[in-house]
Amino acid sequence: MIYLNYAALSPTDPEAEQEVERTLTEFKEFLYSDAGIEWYLNKVRDCRQKVGSLLHVSDPSTIAFVSNASTAHFLILSSLNWKSGDTILTTTHENPSITSQLFALEPRGIHIHAIKPVSPGEFIKEFKHQVNQHHPKALVMSHVSHVDGRVFPIHDISEIAKAHQCVVIIDGAQAVGHIAVDLSLLDFDVYLFTGHKWCRGPLGTGAMVVRDGLFQQPNFQQIQTENPGWPPASQFEIGTHNIGLIAGFAQACQHRHQKGIETEQLLNFQKEAKEQLGRIQGCHVLEWEGPHAPGILTFKGKSDLDHVQFAKQLASEFGIIVKPFVDYPASDTPAIRLSWSSMLKQEDFQTGLSTIGQQLQY
Repeated sequence: MIYLNYAALSPTDPEAEQEVERTLTEFKEFLYSDAGIEWYLNKVRDCRQKVGSLLHVSDPSTIAFVSNASTAHFLILSSLNWKSGDTILTTTHENPSITSQLFALEPRGIHIHAIKPVSPGEFIKEFKHQVNQHHPKALVMSHVSHVDGRVFPIHDISEIAKAHQCVVIIDGAQAVGHIAVDLSLLDFDVYLFTGHKWCRGPLGTGAMVVRDGLFQQPNFQQIQTENPGWPPASQFEIGTHNIGLIAGFAQACQHRHQKGIETEQLLNFQKEAKEQLGRIQGCHVLEWEGPHAPGILTFKGKSDLDHVQFAKQLASEFGIIVKPFVDYPASDTPAIRLSWSSMLKQEDFQTGLSTIGQQLQY
């Protein structure tokens, strides 16, 4: 198999897998005895520290562990007191699991406005217009588009939103572990991400960084917790969590922090894919004039190409795994996303790209 869908799911870091087993074995000696609870709290505290180091979070107690980014979105959206007439601003490049949660609020009288990101400058201009016109209660948007890897100007957007007392919720699922993320430089209320993509953590892991400003929002509804003495962010850690997965996730984040973001190899793959696909008649790459994350490239084939069937054919006949897009964003579909990791062998990348090119020309 030639895997070109790392933006959806990456193989777990071997060190993270080992940490899961090691942690569960150790915890088995204590379970929920008094000693076990103390061990558990110390372990979680250590894991917060590891994740915080990757993101340059000075106060690790602001980090809450969750099972994935979609769950984090649900918890945050559920904690805000929505009223009929409220507005949420978002983009046309959000993950379907997120947009479905947003549009589920519409029957309650909540207005959802999705901005199409044509270029960084136009996006900021349109965002300012929407903020002044609708006075939104919240901004929900990605740091990096999962559709085609474009990097949004979140620093400028967040600054504008916060100046208008807007709750800022940033989805970093395609950013953390993929591009440099320094949360000490960003003004936001919640920054969330998942562990199983670019961080190479175990499935069923993720985290959210929750600033104190969220809890001070008049619209925030306090979540009842069994642990009133714990940090405010921990109220989102509802129920019993798998400490082994948390430890494996934290280990993957620490490994990524120590190893650094391997941008050069990703950019080399991206450049080569862009050049080869660009030579195929009727094929063009989806991009904007702003920055793009290095591990993603999305393209459209000829107008008569069935992109979903094409992706299925690549998988069944050649063992090449890609991601087809069908329903969004409307003007950019249908399309196919390729994504890779520095772990991908050069020969596999070449074979996969060459095969895709040959099939596109039939």
